[in-house]
Amino acid sequence: MKKNSQRIPEGGAIEDSSEMTMEQYSITMKKQLGKEYRRFAENVLRKLTPIQNSTVLEIGPGPGWAGINLLHIRNDFKLIGLEASNDMIRVASDNASNEGFSNVTYCNGFVENMDQFKNEQFDLVISRDSLHHWTDPHKAFNEILRVLKPNGKLYIHDSRRDMTLLGKIIVSIFSKFIPNNMAFHWKASIAASYTPVEIQNILSEAAINDWKVDSDIMDLTIYKS
Repeated sequence: MKKNSQRIPEGGAIEDSSEMTMEQYSITMKKQLGKEYRRFAENVLRKLTPIQNSTVLEIGPGPGWAGINLLHIRNDFKLIGLEASNDMIRVASDNASNEGFSNVTYCNGFVENMDQFKNEQFDLVISRDSLHHWTDPHKAFNEILRVLKPNGKLYIHDSRRDMTLLGKIIVSIFSKFIPNNMAFHWKASIAASYTPVEIQNILSEAAINDWKVDSDIMDLTIYKS
């Protein structure tokens, strides 16, 4: 059996630096991943069929593009973004406003401790490429379980550290075309990500039995439909 590489945790919140402002980061991410953000939103709706007027929690929205793409398709949703970086909150808020949305709010916080939210507050919880930043997924999953309504839905997407050979080839090729040293950070994020088996074990330890784990050549998805 092939042994997976050891997980290398990545730093926390992404903030302005001398290397790059979060406005520059946002522009690059939209340019490089615009179709992926749209695909994420479409997958959420296709796989989960959320109810009308859902109250949505987005964990780790970064510059906001994943949630904004969801609102472009379903503007009946009310979206709250929980983000650890105040610089990202500034950028995501501007992006949402520039895209014409007033039904979205971003607030500072961490998924492991969401005391600002009530029990069973959200109809839908989403997250794209944030899981590998979480310091304690055990606590995070329990907090998500607390704030999600009993019949609520969930869609968490991230890289998988044990991606297939084809996935590694894709990363190697596309890394050559990413500016501002972001290829280095992409690879660091992959090294910080979890394997599907690791996630399944964490869910089992938390006695969460109705969340499913799927994976493809590069990514994993945790969902509850």
